[in-house]
Amino acid sequence: MESKLVEHLGISSGSRKAILSGSDEIIFWRLPEVKAVTGLSKSSLYELIRANNFPSPVHLGARTVAWVASEVKQWAAERILSSRTPAPSVGSRRMPQGALPAQWASKKWA
Repeated sequence: MESKLVEHLGISSGSRKAILSGSDEIIFWRLPEVKAVTGLSKSSLYELIRANNFPSPVHLGARTVAWVASEVKQWAAERILSSRTPAPSVGSRRMPQGALPAQWASKKWA
């Protein structure tokens, strides 16, 4: 059964061995823990998952999901690094936009 699961998930045998024999213990976090760590709401988390900007949960049962703690921690670390990058130089700043398009300044809205 394990080989069917590995085949279904598209996990190579090397990756499977790394997952199964990793030195770190696999820890699952349920939604309350993930919300506490990230500071995000349930709807925000699922929106990020749909946009492929947050790790997907693992199905543990028919109606039970959990996140791999190390993946959530890695996501959080990447967010910290991306927020700490230096600000862009003055030359790359966005310029202010012009007035509203003519369609917004019509008599209907005036």
